Amino acid sequence: MKKSSQLMAVLGIGGLVAGSLLTASSASAGTGRTAVVAERHLTTSQDVVRQTSAGVLLSAAGGTPTTVISETVPAGSWVLSSNATLVSWEPSDYTRCTLYAGETVVGGATSMIGNAATGAGSGVYAATIAAQGAFSSTGPTTVSLRCGHDATRNRAPYVDPGATLWLHRSDGLGQPKR
Repeated sequence: MKKSSQLMAVLGIGGLVAGSLLTASSASAGTGRTAVVAERHLTTSQDVVRQTSAGVLLSAAGGTPTTVISETVPAGSWVLSSNATLVSWEPSDYTRCTLYAGETVVGGATSMIGNAATGAGSGVYAATIAAQGAFSSTGPTTVSLRCGHDATRNRAPYVDPGATLWLHRSDGLGQPKR
C-alpha cells in the first residue's frame, strides 16, 4: 500500500510539472486572434507541441478545409496526434479533420456534429475530433491539421481555442541502445 501511494505521488508531481509548463506557455501567447502557442521540449528534445490560443473560423463552404494549426519540422520520422473541438450552429453534418505532411494526407478522423434525427434546428453543437498519423521525410516538412464540414453552412463553424498538434520524432525507436 505504501509503494502504491508513493507511485501516485510521483505521477501527480509529473502531471503538475507538465501542466504548469503548458499553462506558462499559454499565458505568454499574446492577445492576437491567430496567435499560436509553441512549446518545444515538453517531455524530451524529440517532442514538439503546438496549440491554438484563439478560435479558428472554418469555411462555410462544404468540403473546403481550413488550416487550424501547423508546424514545420526537420527531416526524420514523425508520429502525430491532434485534437480539436468543433462548434456549429447546425446539426447533422459530418466534420472532418485531416493531418497533412506537406500536401500528403497522413491521418485523419470524422465525426457527426449533432444528431441526424433532429434535422436542422437551433442551438450550439460541438464535437471533439482526435486524429493520429505518421510520416517520414528527407527534408523540412510543414505538418498541418485542417478541418471542414461536408455540407455548406449558413453560419461558418469554428474550432474552439486549444486545438493541439503533438509531434514526436520517432527516429531510432526500436534500435538497440549503444
